[in-house]
Amino acid sequence: MNPLQSLITLVIAVSAPLANADEVRVFAAGAAKHAVEAVAPLFQQATGHTLRANYDTVGALRDRVLRTPAGEAADIVILSDTALATLKTAGRLSATPAQSIGRVVVALAVKQGAAIPALSNANDLRQALLAATSIAYGDPARGATAGTHFASTINTLGMRDALSEKITVLPFGVDVVVGVAEGRYALGVSQSSEIMQHQGVSYAGPLPAPYGLSTGYGAALASGSAAAKQLLEFLSGPQAAGEFRSSGFVSAP
Repeated sequence: MNPLQSLITLVIAVSAPLANADEVRVFAAGAAKHAVEAVAPLFQQATGHTLRANYDTVGALRDRVLRTPAGEAADIVILSDTALATLKTAGRLSATPAQSIGRVVVALAVKQGAAIPALSNANDLRQALLAATSIAYGDPARGATAGTHFASTINTLGMRDALSEKITVLPFGVDVVVGVAEGRYALGVSQSSEIMQHQGVSYAGPLPAPYGLSTGYGAALASGSAAAKQLLEFLSGPQAAGEFRSSGFVSAP
């Protein structure tokens, strides 16, 4: 084979995966945003396929899939186990089993360098909330899992009136973490995966028993896309698992 033929063969070999490249539409809850952004280039390098991700609360994405004709909203959905079960029952997911990606916990964040409150028990939680000059959490009306749980928790604690003047409700948990990092809120409530990967905040810890909440997340096929099936398989591998762990997910039991 002469040099020109060798060059042509090399170009064809390199271009072949790109010629077959496809775009995978992903709906991912905010809790998985950091991990999905880290996984995307790894998946593209391995397969040639690209990701087009949309991020929102679990509830908002679940409802968006339910409102959209089957197979047209997304190829892969990465949501809580409960939301995936709802979509499965509604016939909006493939028969292919969902891939577990781990669990996240509802936790508190403080600005990096600020004192971290004790959170060993319910009394510690009460004291931390009373001492905070301002508190932010994600909007329950938008389906924010951590915000919904925290709103219920302060009602159960009987602290709604005591905290009402210093509470701010933001659209997403990510907004909460950014606000704490910028010093606009003394205490933020979000998922562990939204807190631990942000360099501007410190992870104070999960809400203590009996007020803690651990939520399982998974990825599921919502279309018949061959590239999406490759992504689902990729998410079960060690590279993707490592990215989810480093972003605040813990291994599923």
